[in-house]
Parts: sequence; structure tokens; C-alpha cells
Amino acid sequence: MQNARGTFLAQVRTPDLDAEVYELRQSLTTLKAEALEQVEKLDDQASRLVMPTLYEQIVQTKAALAGHAGLGVAMALAVLDEHHSKASLSRFDRELREQMSEMGESMAGRHGTRLVKTIARMEAQRLVWRHSHEFMSWLAFRRGDERYPAKDRLERLDAFGVQQRLLEARGFVMANLGVRLSAAIEGADRFFLENRWRLADSPDHALERYVWPLLSYQSAPTVKIERHRWEYDTAVESGVGEVELEGERAKMAGMLEAQLADALSELPQAGYAGMI
Repeated sequence: MQNARGTFLAQVRTPDLDAEVYELRQSLTTLKAEALEQVEKLDDQASRLVMPTLYEQIVQTKAALAGHAGLGVAMALAVLDEHHSKASLSRFDRELREQMSEMGESMAGRHGTRLVKTIARMEAQRLVWRHSHEFMSWLAFRRGDERYPAKDRLERLDAFGVQQRLLEARGFVMANLGVRLSAAIEGADRFFLENRWRLADSPDHALERYVWPLLSYQSAPTVKIERHRWEYDTAVESGVGEVELEGERAKMAGMLEAQLADALSELPQAGYAGMI
């Protein structure tokens, strides 16, 4: 059995090592970017008509990638590529993400290939936790807003079934990728730079940027990279130049690469599915 951590690092640091894997990664990124660009030009009804074909192509391409590199490595590579390209399904609006979740479950039910079923379900779960994160963040930022008292916010969370949906989604991904890789991917999805609600560079927000990651009870790599993301946010808000921001994104990419690689060292047997 190949070492998943070694396979991941080899593909990241020497992308021409395996031309087919590299081409699949490029294709996956291109599909996501083109889907985002295409949907921006269409109205809601047209977007819902074209999305099934686009989403199925994305899932099939990721399954092909997993078929060469293994399930865990494919997921880790895709997350790192999303950081670099800014092309992620999490950038679609809630209605389209809900549609993609339904399509993922539908694909899992009708496809005969186990790997495609697993990828389809996993992508659906990633969208579920994206919905849940977004909703919880929106309600959390209503603190002090008289229109949304605490009791009302709690009732909304219960009505949406946040706890059950989020924990079920985590359970499925953890069963296939292990706790550490699952946490790394959820953290990357939750705090994807293009989706963030940025905090201003003020003493109050500096305290929150310090405390919130520590209260997440996540592992040290997750907390450290999240703190770096918050500091990146303040740099954006203060108008720092693009060259400096690119340098900060590169630092985060290195931290994310190390986090994913370390998590792959504890990959469960299911995470090797498809590895050649």
C-alpha cells in the first residue's frame, strides 16, 4: 500500500511526476471556474437547468482523480487547489448549493461504481456543512440586533436542523477520511477566503480573532492557520497591496499543505479507495 502522505506531497511538489493526475487536477479546477463564470451570466431558472450537467462532470472528474491517487489524496489535492484557484463550489449561492446537495445524493443512489457513490456523497456533505456554517455565522453576527433576539435565533437553528445535519455530514466524511483530514477539509471549507465575513482592524475584533480559534477545540494546525486567516482579513480591510496579500496567501497555502499532509498520515483504510 502506498503512503498517502508521500503521494500527496509528491503530487504537490512535483506536479509533472504524474501527467494524468496533474491533468485531472487542472480539469477539475477549470470545471469549477467555468461553472462559476457561467452561472454568473444566467438567471436563477437557467442556472438550475445547466447545473446538473456541470455538477456531474465535476463529481466524475474528482472520482477519476481518486481512481489514480486514492480518495484521501484526491480530496486533499482538490482542497489545496481550491485555495490557489479560488474556485470552489462553496461560492455558489444557497439555492444552487441546495440543488447540488440533492444531485450528489441522487448520483450516489444511481451510480454503480462505489468510488463515484462515495465522492458524490462526500461532496454533498461538504455542501451541507457549508450551509450550516453560513447559517450559524449569519445568526452569530446578529448579536445585539433587536430584530433577532437570542430566543428567535435559537429557534431558527433548531428549525433548520443544524446540529443533526452537520454532525451527520461530519460522521460520513470522518468514516472515510479520518478525524484529522475531515477536520482539515471542513476548516478549509468553512474559512475559505472568498467566503469570509471580515472583521475590522480594531481592538475588539483583535480579541475575537485571538479567542475564537482557540475556543474551536480544533488541533494546533487548524487553530494556527485560522488565526493567520483572520490576520489576512485585517490586511485586506486595511487596503494592503496585492503583492503583499499574495505573499500572505502563499504562507497560508504552505500551512494548509502541511496540515493536509500530516492528516493523511492517519488515513483510515477507506481513504485509500481507488488508489492505484
